[in-house]
Order: sequence, then structure tokens, then C-alpha cells
Amino acid sequence: MDMNSQDQQLDELRTLILKSQSEDLSEAETIELNRLIHLPGGAEEAARLVDQLCAFTDVGSSNSLSLEEEQSSARRDSHHTAPPAFNTAAFPEPTTERSRPVVASRPSRSQAETHSLNWTRAYWLVGLAASHLVIGSFAWSLARPAREVAPIAMQTAKVKPPQIVSMTACVWGHGGNSVPTLGKPIHQGEVLNLVEGVAELKTGDGTPNEALVRIEGPASIFIRDDGQLGLNHGTLTAKSLGFGSEQVSIITPIGLVSVDGQSYVGLVSLGDSHEVHLFSGRAFVRPLSTYGSSDVRLEEGDAVRLSTGTEMDSGVVLFEASMASFASARSNAFDPLSLDEKYVSAVLESSPDIYWRFEGLEGSYPQHVKNEGKLPELHASVVGNPGWRQYRGNRVAELGLTDAASAFTTETLWPSKPLDNYTIEAWAKPQLYHHGEMICLVDPVERREGRHDQALLLETFAREWFYALKVLGPNRIRFNHRTPPSGVVLDGTNLVSEDPYQVRVWQHVVARKSGNELSLWIDGNLAAQQEDEAPLPANMQILIGQIYPTKNYRPYVGQIDEVAFYDRALTKQEIRKHIRASGRLVDFD
Repeated sequence: MDMNSQDQQLDELRTLILKSQSEDLSEAETIELNRLIHLPGGAEEAARLVDQLCAFTDVGSSNSLSLEEEQSSARRDSHHTAPPAFNTAAFPEPTTERSRPVVASRPSRSQAETHSLNWTRAYWLVGLAASHLVIGSFAWSLARPAREVAPIAMQTAKVKPPQIVSMTACVWGHGGNSVPTLGKPIHQGEVLNLVEGVAELKTGDGTPNEALVRIEGPASIFIRDDGQLGLNHGTLTAKSLGFGSEQVSIITPIGLVSVDGQSYVGLVSLGDSHEVHLFSGRAFVRPLSTYGSSDVRLEEGDAVRLSTGTEMDSGVVLFEASMASFASARSNAFDPLSLDEKYVSAVLESSPDIYWRFEGLEGSYPQHVKNEGKLPELHASVVGNPGWRQYRGNRVAELGLTDAASAFTTETLWPSKPLDNYTIEAWAKPQLYHHGEMICLVDPVERREGRHDQALLLETFAREWFYALKVLGPNRIRFNHRTPPSGVVLDGTNLVSEDPYQVRVWQHVVARKSGNELSLWIDGNLAAQQEDEAPLPANMQILIGQIYPTKNYRPYVGQIDEVAFYDRALTKQEIRKHIRASGRLVDFD
């Protein structure tokens, strides 16, 4: 940079600092000031100008020192809940995933810290530029070496307790201090155990530490005395809404995760494996000394995994951040299902008894979805108020997104006789991990208090909901065949998918009985298989979206489409032909 250009930019820096004393800077001016103060000589020039400004006031230089003392005190107060010590040993050479290039060497802690602190101090300087004293303190701290300065907002902002701002299909477990409710503050020391569902909290409302945090069940968190969160286990995402360095901090089982303002991070802590994904902005991970690593700086798109297991990738692994691990990071419109007449023709060619496409409602109250299969009287009547989502030329039903019922049922019973062979087929897109009834067949005779026995369940299954079900495995799709119908949890034959189902992704699901063989198919692949010679009972009531006809209980939360019932067992080739007709890839054998 030539001298004339440098002088012009320093003049512009002085102009912006002087302007900040009489009026608020625009966003563009704020960004420009942040850039200029990082130019060679920029911080020193800012410090000199602030000294001149302070000379016109009664403020002495000792006030700058007292502010540093206050900063030190605030740093002790604001971090006293953090882990007591962090390892400062050299950062080990990380392993990599997915052939991602790894930088040969990382900056030392002092270099990394200084860069990160410098990146944000100018924002604090601008945000508090109405005070000569504050500008002086921050300009001088930027102009000379400093190890760490706590954000000034942590000293002055009034701590506000977090509160729940939204809940989707939340089930709160025992062991917490309270059951949270919308809009009610959650105070220091409280523990929240979310068994299933997604809960959104706002922390630091109206302060520079403001953040939106989404917790995905199963998870457990606690509220720190500074109003921020600690994660015991589970999954959450956090969007920092303020400005500055390390505005949001979350204590985790591996240590402290600090997130800069305007950053978006996801945390996973399950068993011995702990991950931090940075979707935007910047973050630091300060591991406990037991993990044998120094601080890890994350830039946008980075992720790090720390584990203490005996696997090959134990230790520190760097890889690419992915929203696939976080249900709440995807919108409901993610992964559109666009089906055309080619798919419809493939299904009709297989001659279903019932085929509900959900393209529209017909009739008067209660309205219904028309059956396009062989049994025209078997329409799907609306229960409550289901939602709808349009994907190009295809419309799908959206269930369970409110506390009100949203389901479908039949007035005519099916099948007309016991079946040794049958198939139930559907496209399903669960919104989150939860225990919800996608499709079930129930005895129409009410047993007690609106409860009915079930002959068949096709459901999404959560990590923990009912103690007896924990033996079946978490976050799977479950196919349960019962003859005779029963309301006992583990009665009948249970088929549970080997792998967890995907969240906010369309999956083709088939429950099939062929003679003595029961099978569950996910996306054209055999997911589970059992033997059961008992036929499917006759004259059952079909339900989609909940387990009882008149009770909004165990709702399915997500989207569903193209539901078909057959009085025979589809072949593997037919199942895969339907998937190929949808335009999705599947094996050809």
C-alpha cells in the first residue's frame, strides 16, 4: 500500500471515530470502521485519537486501567461455571474424513486468540462508541498485545432467564426440575429433560448474548447462572443473534464451546462421541484436559469430533459440517417429493384395494380423500385439521405440527376377511425423532376411555418413550403385527428397522406379510424380517396420524403421501418398480 493511500484510509478512520461521537454509524460505516482499524497502524491511530478526545474531558488515564480491572473481574464472574482447566498442550495432528485437505500446521493459541479477538473488538468499539472512555480502552487493548478480554456486554447486560418460545411434539421426561411451558422463564440451575420433540428457547433476550437454541429430543440441558446453557447430552443448534466475540457459550461434556455473534452452530453429544458443527460464523472449542487437546478454532463449514472410545477415529477428527445430523436445521420443504402420472400408473398396475393420493378433499363435513383403488367406498375421512404442502405438481399431507388433532380414518372397515398376505405402502417424511403412528389398524370397538386395541402398527419409534420398548432400539421404524388385536405394548410380532429412519427426508416404507413371513422394507431394501403364521384380522378401522380414532394421542409428526393397501404381498420387483417410477434410485435386481 502506498503512503498516500494509507494516509487517506487513516483519515477516513479518524473521520468515522469522530462521527461516532455525535451520531450512530450506519451498517456500512460500521463494517468500514472494522476494516480500517485492522490496517497497519489503524489501531494505533485510533488509540492516539481517543487519547486526544479524552483530554477534553475530566476522564483520567487511570479509568482505562480500572476498566481493565473490571474486565478481569467480569471474566472471572462470567466464566466461573466453565470447566476448571483446559489442556494447553500442542494441538495434535488431526485425522480427516471424506478426503478433506488438512492444513499442515495450525496457529499457536496466542496467534489464534489474538486474531479472533482483533476480529471482534472493532465491533465492540463501534457498538459502544458513544463513550470516549470505552473507545479509549478498546482502542488501546487492540493496539497492544492482549491475551483475552471478556466482552464488555457480559459486565453490563442484565441476565435474563431463557424461555421456551415454541415446542413441536415435545415429551418431557422425569428427573428435571420442572416441565417447561411456553413463555415461562427457566431459571438458574433448572434441568430440562426432553424425551422427544423439538423445543426452541431464546436466551439472553435483548442483550448481546441473545440466541435462538433448538433442542432435539432426546436431550438434557441445564441453565447456568449467567442465563446461558449447558448440554448434558443430546443434540441442539444455536444461532447467535448478537455481535462480538464469543457471545454465546455452552458447557458440554467435552468442555466449553464459544460462539461468535451472528454465528450458527450445532452440537451433538452422544455417549463417548461429541461433535461441533459450524454452519456459519466462527466458534472455539475449549476441551477439557482429559481430551488431550488445546483449543480448536472452527471456521464456517468446519466440524470437529472428539471421542474417548477405542475406535480408530478416537481423539480429534476434523471433517465437514453437515446439517444432516440436525433435524431442526432443515426446513419442512427439504427434499421435495415430486410424483407424476408415471408413479400413479405403476401403483394402479399393482391393483391396490385402497390408494390415497392426498391431492385434494371432497364431500361435505367431514371431508375425505378419495380412494383411487379397487374399493371406492373406502375414503379417508379428515380428523381435525391436517396441513398440506405442495411440491410442484404433487400435494402431500402434513400432520402433527399443532396441538390439535390432524389425522385420517375410515368409516368402512378393512379387510373384509382375514389376510395371510397383505401389503401396506406409503411415502413418509418424519419431521423429527419421535414415537408417532404413521399407519395403524385398530379394532373399532372402544375398550376404555377412548382406547382401542390394535391389529397393526407402522410407526416411527423414539429413543426412549416407554420403558418396555427400549429393547427395540432407538429412532427406528417399527412394524407390529398382532393377532388377535391387543393394546399391550409388546404383544404380537415386532419388526424394527436395522438403521435409524431419516429426519425430514422422504422414505418409501412397506409393511408386508407373505404367508408366514413378515417383512419391513425401507427404500426398496429389506430392513427387518420375522415369521408369524397368524393372519391379519378382518374388519379393522384404518388410522393415519394417531393411535386412537377419537383421541389425539401419540401423533405422527411429519408428512405422508401415496398410501396404498393391498390384499396380497407385493413382490420385491414391484416395490422397487414403484420407487423407480418416482424418479428415485433403487437396485434393479
